[in-house]
Amino acid sequence: MRSLNWLILITLIVTVYLTSVASASLNDGLIIYLPFDERSGQTAADQSGSNNDADLIDGAEWKPNGGKLGGAVSLDGAGAAVEDPNGADYINGLEAFTISVWVKSDSVGHDRGIVFAIDPTGGDNVFGFRYDAASWSTPGGTNLIKGAITTTGGGQAYEGKSDVQTTDWQHLAFSWKSGDQLSLHIDGEFDDDPTHNDDGKVGEISGATKLLVGKGAKDNNGTSWPGLIDDLRIYNRVLSEAEIADLASGVLAVEADGKLATIWGALKQR
Repeated sequence: MRSLNWLILITLIVTVYLTSVASASLNDGLIIYLPFDERSGQTAADQSGSNNDADLIDGAEWKPNGGKLGGAVSLDGAGAAVEDPNGADYINGLEAFTISVWVKSDSVGHDRGIVFAIDPTGGDNVFGFRYDAASWSTPGGTNLIKGAITTTGGGQAYEGKSDVQTTDWQHLAFSWKSGDQLSLHIDGEFDDDPTHNDDGKVGEISGATKLLVGKGAKDNNGTSWPGLIDDLRIYNRVLSEAEIADLASGVLAVEADGKLATIWGALKQR
């Protein structure tokens, strides 16, 4: 039995080490990380180390036990959102980025936003993405995800494949690097069949005035995301396929050190 316990412990140590290495990689280039695990108050604390905290506004509420990874922020679809009024400080000037986030919508077939960088005016631009009920570029494109950026080299728009909106939990990773096209991963899978994707332009992100979570271009008449948003991360680089797959698995949300200590304690009792 003692030999078996040691074998189990060694296996756990290796697993925890590999998980820790992956976690360290996913800290590289992280400029804001909002786990949304708070239970009270109106501040969403940034865990990236950059002190880019955000505020719950217009009725946004905590959902302590209802997130994909712990808690989440609950938005009513009627204007509730999360805002960092200083978001322009770390969004403008980006020459590459990945936005990683978990979302759960109460409905489909709508145009509600997930991340945006200005107060909505009806036009997709600057920095962000949203659910899109109908494609403007491709007849027949429906229930897709749309994103757009404004750079010093010009604008770029992206519309993904049809029928990907869902009421289940969904992991999204939206990425760009100067000179390249925009890209989207849905639940860890690369969307290789978008209905529209502008050619890449060389430049850096410009025009941001803030960070909004739960609003997008079409939320200019008092609407917002209808449902839950969890574990928002923004990087100043494009994540690899493996890193996006790790985030989409949700495994890295587990505190490896605490898990090892708990299991080691159980083994000692045996």
